[in-house]
Amino acid sequence: MSDINVTVTEACAAAVQKVLAGERATADSAGLRVDVVPGGCSGYQYRLSLDRAGAGDVVVDAGGVHVLIDETHVPFVRGATVDFRTEAGVTGFRVDNPNIVYGCGCGSSFLLRDDDVAAA
Repeated sequence: MSDINVTVTEACAAAVQKVLAGERATADSAGLRVDVVPGGCSGYQYRLSLDRAGAGDVVVDAGGVHVLIDETHVPFVRGATVDFRTEAGVTGFRVDNPNIVYGCGCGSSFLLRDDDVAAA
């Protein structure tokens, strides 16, 4: 486990646990993967999925679930809160990160404070 500051809301933890409970062969290492991929008009996008921990992952225990982060993505996730929301008919996971200095109008991509350091 890790001491990286990532928060998982109760709604997010409940959604992850509900899906994982429905999986027949869920490994102890299963959890919510938070990936960062290039894209969007601001530079980066979060991509969330349910997965199992693998080599090169940092595993954070937050809110009763494992958050899986590729070690190279840690600077993009540090300090973030992962939530599960239903707003305006859209249901899904959302990452709120106080280190984001710019987000595009649609809210799907971002530029992180100190991107030059984070991307290195």
